[in-house]
Amino acid sequence: MINKQTVQRELDQLQHLIVLVETYETIAGTSVRRIRNFVLANRAFHVGLNRMFREITSAYRKEVEHIMKKNKITTQHDGVSFVRRTKPLVFIFFSANTGLYGDIINRTFTAFLTEVRRTQSDIVIVGRMGRIFFEDMMPGSPFTYFDFPDNAIAIENLKQISIFLARYKKVVAFYGMFKNLVTQQVKASIISDTELPTEHRQNEMIHPYFFEPSLEAVMLFFENEIFISILEQVFQESRFAKLAARMVLLDRAMITIEGEIRHTILKKQHVHHRAINRQLVNSLSGIALWNV
Repeated sequence: MINKQTVQRELDQLQHLIVLVETYETIAGTSVRRIRNFVLANRAFHVGLNRMFREITSAYRKEVEHIMKKNKITTQHDGVSFVRRTKPLVFIFFSANTGLYGDIINRTFTAFLTEVRRTQSDIVIVGRMGRIFFEDMMPGSPFTYFDFPDNAIAIENLKQISIFLARYKKVVAFYGMFKNLVTQQVKASIISDTELPTEHRQNEMIHPYFFEPSLEAVMLFFENEIFISILEQVFQESRFAKLAARMVLLDRAMITIEGEIRHTILKKQHVHHRAINRQLVNSLSGIALWNV
């Protein structure tokens, strides 16, 4: 039976819970404000950087084709890379180590799993939740796992992942991307690809460049150093989207808890009024007995 003590204990628990949620929301909000400008400013920079890398790749390809034509070499030249890449394709899923990130992790994993089942590729999982999801949905399937903190960019971990991915000709990353505070979208992005599509090779308008000290040196720099920068941006994008999703989730939780608190207060008042009514009934019964 519900009594005053039970209702008060329930109300105390809800009030403690709302303090906890407010604390998490404050921490998430602070983190979002801290990385928001950095991520959005670097987003445009890395889009341009990736476009420039493709232009340099195309310029190198044209240079090789010109030399081959000049020397009457007919052997096909498919690759445009100074880094030894022995494997064709890898899918990498950026997840998280903890929960409270809304549905962005689940939606990203669903898109990732769809492509994994449709395309033959190697698998890389970043984050403990991703490992749990993958082992549950595809038990026994091989994959490579990397741990990575949710609250910071670990440079050493980033280098390890970059070195591992450097062996692949094509790297496709699946991660959450910030759109606005309410909406986080699933992103599947090619972050390393030494092969240009045929139509891209034919139709691309290449700006004139002067390469110093040489075209080969610039290509090597882009392949080794710029890839790490692009990979770091993907981590930042994923982290930004997760924090924004957490803020939305906690805000909804606050609304739900506040509603439960109002309901519990009404319940407490009902129990209090019922106790007063019981006391009045007992008093009136006592008076009636004395008058008999």
